[in-house]
Amino acid sequence: MNLPFDGDGRKGPLGADYITGRTAETALRLLDTLGREAGHGLDMTERLPAVVELDKVIALRQEWSGSPRHRPPADVPRPEQHWQAWAEQAMRRIVRAVEDALREAGEAGGQPIAVLGADGGLDERTTAFRDHVHARRPVVSVSASGSIRRWLTTRDPTSVSLSVLTYIPGRPLYAAVVTPTAALLSDCSGSWHLTLGTGWQAMTGEPSYPDPDPQYIVLPRTLEHLSARLRRFYREPLFPYDTSSAIAQAVLSGAVPVAVHFTGPVLDAAILPVAIGYGLIVSLPDSGELLEKPWEASKHLYKAVTGEISFGADLVIARDLWAARRISSVLRRETARLAQADPIDLIATAETDLDATLFGFSPDRDDEV
Repeated sequence: MNLPFDGDGRKGPLGADYITGRTAETALRLLDTLGREAGHGLDMTERLPAVVELDKVIALRQEWSGSPRHRPPADVPRPEQHWQAWAEQAMRRIVRAVEDALREAGEAGGQPIAVLGADGGLDERTTAFRDHVHARRPVVSVSASGSIRRWLTTRDPTSVSLSVLTYIPGRPLYAAVVTPTAALLSDCSGSWHLTLGTGWQAMTGEPSYPDPDPQYIVLPRTLEHLSARLRRFYREPLFPYDTSSAIAQAVLSGAVPVAVHFTGPVLDAAILPVAIGYGLIVSLPDSGELLEKPWEASKHLYKAVTGEISFGADLVIARDLWAARRISSVLRRETARLAQADPIDLIATAETDLDATLFGFSPDRDDEV
């Protein structure tokens, strides 16, 4: 792999930039392979990946525990079992490929690089990542958000994404987001974009975006119950299965000017520093904190990883402060209105102009902008 990073271990220690880039590229190539397998099946002339071979051997050794009447034909799994097993194997294959790639790259500061993501739940992996940080041991987390199975079945690229977080002692946290079509990487010194067709491209200079389309917004599915209310302000609210993938495509590479990301666990939040590295801002509505610089995002994630601060509130990712404040105000207002018990209150405020209420001006007056 020819990565545009200095820390490849040739002229100095293996760097967090190279480790993160190699992880992201390996994961993207595996997603591409999995997608082709889902569409065309396995290439029978090639040997199965080791993790798949092992799973098949284990399956053959397991005795059927259900009713004989429901036993499927030998070696023919039921569709439900097939897709579920494939989705579970997919993540293990990705992590194993990353482990192999980083083992080939070498060690970081004389220490092997641990890779988390194949085993255990998010809470277990978060604890393990924290333990590595406290012990000053290099570690990489590859965490899937959304649903790999849904992506394998529907091929909808907004169904899944991979968050990559890299800790190397003495360096800030590095982050990358990998979608089925691209990898986006950001650190305190720059940002890069990778597709298998064009290779790595540095995002230098001022961010270049198409003109924003204010009618669109990306929102987590947890807010879909507000859809009818939000259409008064955004005619086309999008509720993708995975917000990180949708933000990478629609906001960082498209014309959607603002998004709300349900952060969940910190290991799934690589989109936060990546978005800032691409020139956007991140607002934390609960605290009012605003993150605008890559090192601010890295520091925020580091505090969350080490347990210094809590993590899990919604993040607003936007092109500018006005767009971030507007959606924050809209959500507060509409959530409060939905909770009102008296229908008369709803009628009384139904036609209130949002901008006049929130920002103190009336669109009917020419002397106020």
